[in-house]
Formats: sequence, C-alpha cells, structure tokens
Amino acid sequence: MTDRLVLASASPARLKVLTQAGVPPLAWPANIDEDAVRAGLKTTDPSQVVTALAQAKARHIGQLLTNPKRSRPNAFSLDSKAREDLENLPLGARLAVIGCDSMLLLNGKLRGKPHSFERALQQIHELSGASPTLFTGHCALALKRSATGFTCENEILGHSQATLYFSEISMAEARAYAETKEPLEVAGGFTIDGLGGAFIESIKGDPHGIIGISLPLVRKLLTELGFFWPNLWKVLPNES
Repeated sequence: MTDRLVLASASPARLKVLTQAGVPPLAWPANIDEDAVRAGLKTTDPSQVVTALAQAKARHIGQLLTNPKRSRPNAFSLDSKAREDLENLPLGARLAVIGCDSMLLLNGKLRGKPHSFERALQQIHELSGASPTLFTGHCALALKRSATGFTCENEILGHSQATLYFSEISMAEARAYAETKEPLEVAGGFTIDGLGGAFIESIKGDPHGIIGISLPLVRKLLTELGFFWPNLWKVLPNES
C-alpha cells in the first residue's frame, strides 16, 4: 500500500503507540512557538487550546510539504530513510499528517510540560489524591503526491479527554519521581506508561489519549478524510 502517515512530533510515546498499532510513521517534529499560539487564541477552553496547538503543528509540516521551494525530501530535516520513503511515493499517493498536543486541567489551571525540577515537584504534589482531566488535541491533514511535491486536500480536527484518579503521593515519593526527570518533559508532569503509572488508580474516558495520541480518534479522523486504516498498516503483528 502507498498511503503513509507523518507524525508531526518527536514524542517517543506517540511514535511507539503508532508503531505497535502497525502504522510506523515518518516522524517529523513540528517547530512552532506554543506560547505564541496560545497567546493568539481568543479562548481558554481546554479542548480548543490543545486542538489549536495540534493544528499548528500539523499545518507547519503540511506547509513544508506543499511549499514548492521545499517540495523535495532532501530539503527536509528528515533522516535518510524517511526522505527515501517520501521520494518513492508514486504520483497520486496520499499522505496523512497528524499533529497532537496534550495538556492537563488541574485545579482550574491548564498545565503543560513542567520543564524544571521545581515545577515538576510542585505539580506532582498537586496531583496527589486529585482527579484532573487530560485533553489531547488532534489535527489530521490529507495530502496527495503531485509532480511538484504535495497538495493539501483537506483538514479535520478532534480531541480526546480522560479524567485520571491519582493515589495519595507522599512528598518523598514526589521528590523521588521528579528526580528521575521523567515528568519534566511530558504533558501534565506524569506518565501512565512509565514510572508515573503506579500513582494512577483509575481512568474515566479515552485511555489512549493519555499517552499523547488516541488511536480510535486518529482512525476516525483519517476515515473521514478518505483513508482506509488497514492501508496504513506496514508491520502486521506476526511480522514484528
């Protein structure tokens, strides 16, 4: 099958989720100013904020692909295998670009990545016994291979959300977790598929989005764009 998927993210977790689902993407991190995007929004609604950020990421990659001056893969900041895959797409082949962004609504405030030890420690402390909601925005673009590069056919947006119920976390545990540096560069300051998973008792809502990308939602969005999900499968379970 010639359909391919580009993930506008450097997230190892998102890459792993898609790869395990048989859809190994071409990972191409979007370079956007998230603070500037948020500052330009007229809303503070969590679902709209994360969706706008996801849209900015997907559009950034989409614009690079459709810009005639940068239409050849060797102009992209991609590894050689990804460049080869893009260059070998035949005329008429379709390319899906997926952008995602996650933020945590905790104590009335929308939280992103803590970045620093101090912020991570404070955020973990606030998570103790709390039930915050994680919002994950998604934007999907449909592009088609042409003689001059790619043309954008359509765009669609969506979001997933889930409420998480955290156990009580002692200050000693919070400090030990922050010291691992795992929570510093993840949305909300925790992971469910890593060391932080032991602090989460239950989940209500879409569990996929907690890792940063909702497979059911991505499939739904791409189906609405005219993609056939099985056509994106590149590695079947018995081949891995």
